Amino acid sequence: MARRMKKRYLLIFSEPIHNPEKVAEAIRSSYRILFGELGLASSGLKLIRGYEDGVAILRCALDSLPRAILAAATVTEIDGSGAAIRVMAVSGTIRGVMRKLPRLRSGYT
Repeated sequence: MARRMKKRYLLIFSEPIHNPEKVAEAIRSSYRILFGELGLASSGLKLIRGYEDGVAILRCALDSLPRAILAAATVTEIDGSGAAIRVMAVSGTIRGVMRKLPRLRSGYT
């Protein structure tokens, strides 16, 4: 019997503030360049929730977590302008990431 895929949720912050969908697309593109199409497909990388203040929550497979963090760190440009993407927190549940969000928001605003 096949086991279900374990997931992790990443709390991402982009500087300067960009559209969360564009941020997720930039991370997917970076992942594709670094690890190929097959790596991207097996990672299960998906935007779960985005906020106007540059914060986004992404989901990925547990096995691909280090590669997803690396892909986020290598993004230097979004829509032709310079950008930095920071992974602020990682959790096994969306609730866990949401609990960390207010504390992290107070640190960067």
